[in-house]
Amino acid sequence: MHTTLPTAGATRMLLSSDGSTTTLLEALLDERLAVRVDTQGPVPAGQLYPRAAQALGLKRGEEAIERRSALLAPDGSVVSVNVVVFAAPPDGWSGSADDDAPLGRRLREAGTRQHRRILSSGLAEWPGEVAHQTCAYKEYVISCGDESQLYVHEKFNPAFVAARTSLPAAAGLAA
Repeated sequence: MHTTLPTAGATRMLLSSDGSTTTLLEALLDERLAVRVDTQGPVPAGQLYPRAAQALGLKRGEEAIERRSALLAPDGSVVSVNVVVFAAPPDGWSGSADDDAPLGRRLREAGTRQHRRILSSGLAEWPGEVAHQTCAYKEYVISCGDESQLYVHEKFNPAFVAARTSLPAAAGLAA
């Protein structure tokens, strides 16, 4: 059975880091994570999170790929739920919905040069079975060496990542 991380400090580290979230989660949980892709397909820019379209420089009438997925612990428990938006996959990642390795791990394994720019982080509502359960979230853009960009909005299961009220609340986001 998994337990909540003991301190809000670990959550603040996860939310403030500009490194691979997957790597940090795996280190914090001492488990190797896998990805489950729930949906993936083209979406008009006007139907994306406004911050995603803005961060990726998408204009009205353009499309991007929206991927909704979950990071899973070895026992199948959902550690985080993710929305990833990209116009084209970066070098080192196929962008395939059939790939069960997390995006961060694929990019690292391929040696893809990357940088994460945090757009926002804080508290949101976990989409799990318990209504109105607070969770931590992080929203960021991954810029890769080939000039491709990926927008990521990730919510962390409060059973794995502490969601303390001392974290800032989501500011005007449709989380």
